[in-house]
Amino acid sequence: MKSFIQKVSSLWTHDAPQKNKAYYFTHIPKTAGTSFIVILDRFFKQHQIFPQQLWREVGDIDQDDNASYELFRGHFGGGGVSTLTDRPLNYLTLLRDPFALSISTFQFVKREKNTRVHDLVKQEGFGLEEFLTNSQTCPLVNNRMVRNLSFDFKEDPSAQEVFLSEETIECLKPLLVETGDALTPEQRYQRATKFIDETVWFGLVEAFDRSMELLCHHFKVPSLGKSQKLNTKPQTLDISEKAHRRIEILNAWDIKLYQYAKAKFEQRYDDMLHDLESYRSHPSQKIEDLLDKQYQQNHDYPESPHGQLTFDQSITGTQWHRREFLEDDGSYFRWTGPEHKSNIDMWVKPTDCQLQIRIINALSSEDLDQLQLSINGKPLTWHSDDAGVVRLLAANVPKSHIKPNGLARVELALPKTQSHQDAFGSDDERLVGVAVHWLKFMA
Repeated sequence: MKSFIQKVSSLWTHDAPQKNKAYYFTHIPKTAGTSFIVILDRFFKQHQIFPQQLWREVGDIDQDDNASYELFRGHFGGGGVSTLTDRPLNYLTLLRDPFALSISTFQFVKREKNTRVHDLVKQEGFGLEEFLTNSQTCPLVNNRMVRNLSFDFKEDPSAQEVFLSEETIECLKPLLVETGDALTPEQRYQRATKFIDETVWFGLVEAFDRSMELLCHHFKVPSLGKSQKLNTKPQTLDISEKAHRRIEILNAWDIKLYQYAKAKFEQRYDDMLHDLESYRSHPSQKIEDLLDKQYQQNHDYPESPHGQLTFDQSITGTQWHRREFLEDDGSYFRWTGPEHKSNIDMWVKPTDCQLQIRIINALSSEDLDQLQLSINGKPLTWHSDDAGVVRLLAANVPKSHIKPNGLARVELALPKTQSHQDAFGSDDERLVGVAVHWLKFMA
C-alpha cells in the first residue's frame, strides 16, 4: 500500500478523466462552521461525505475511495483539498467580521485546553491586549481568513500555521513544498479574493440568515428555519482603544477582504431576489414562499405511492439536528429541535396510505404522548401499540392530504424542547424533542 505522502504527491500529477464536481467547504476556524456543517451535511447522503475534517485525522489517502465523495469539508485551507481528491470542486466558505473573529479566537483559546497556546495564555493571565501583542499568540489573529484561503501545499505552504497544529505540521512537512520567496500579503489577498469569486456560495456570519437563504437558492430547497448555534460561548468583553487598533493592524488584509466580500455578497443576494421574482404569483409572498415554490417546481413527480426515509439519506426539512450513528444496527437517527415544531419532506404518488414513524427516544413518554402529526398542514391521528419513549407510530393518510405534485410535508409538533444535558445528564447543550429513526409511507 502506498504511503500517505506517496498518495498525496501522486494526486498532483494524476491525469484524471473529467468528473462531476464535488463540493468543498473551507472551514475557517471560529466562523460558525460547526453550526453550518450540520446544515450542509443534510444535503448529502452519509456515504457521500468525506468523514475527516482535520489533517491529523486523514491518514492514508485513497484516490479510488475519494473519487466517490460528493462533499469535503474541514480545516484544510483554500487549496489544501487538492491533496485529498482530484475531483473538480464547487467551493463554499463562511467569513466573519475580523474584529469579532479576533475576539472569538482569544476567548476560544482561553477556554479550550487542547489549543496549543492555552497553557501560555492561562499561566500568564493574558488579557486581550497581551494576546494581540505576544509573538506566540498574535499569529492566531493575523489575517486569518486571507491566509487560510490562500493556503495550499505548493503555492503558499508558509500560510499553514494559521490552522494546522504543530503535530500536524510535523506530519505533513514532506508535503510542504519549499518555495523561493513566500507570497506577499498582497499576493495572498489576491488569491483569497479569487477564491471568493470562484465560490458557488459563501456566507457572512453577520448575515447568517440571509446567507442561508442564498444557500437554499443554490441547492433549490425550502427555507431552513432557525438553527441552534453550536460550539459558541458568547461573552461580553471590553475592548480598549489599544486592542482595537492592534486588531486593525494585524488584520488589515482581512478587513479589506471582508469589505470586498460584503459587496460581493450583496450583489449575489440581489441576483437571487431577482431570480426568485420569476416564481412570484402574489405581492404578499415572502422569500421563504418563493424558495419553496422554486423547490417544488424543480422536483420530479414521484413514481411510487411507497417511500421510506432513513437518516443516512439527504433530507429536506426544518428543525433537525445532526445525523447520529446507532451502534446497534449501524443505522442513523436525528433529534428534532431546537424549536418544538419540525418538518420533513417526503414525495409519494398521491393515494390513500399509512404513515409510519419510528421514535427511539424522547424527553419523556408524557411528552411523546402529546406529539401532534400533520401533513401539509392537515392534522393526523396517530396510534401506537408501544409504550415508553421507543415507539412505532402509525397514522392513516387520506389522498387529499398529499399535494397533487406528490409533496408530503410531515410536521411533528411537541409541547416543548429541552437541552439534552438537562434531560439526560449529558454535556450536550442542544435543545431536543424526539429522536426519529425513520419515516415510511405505505399504500
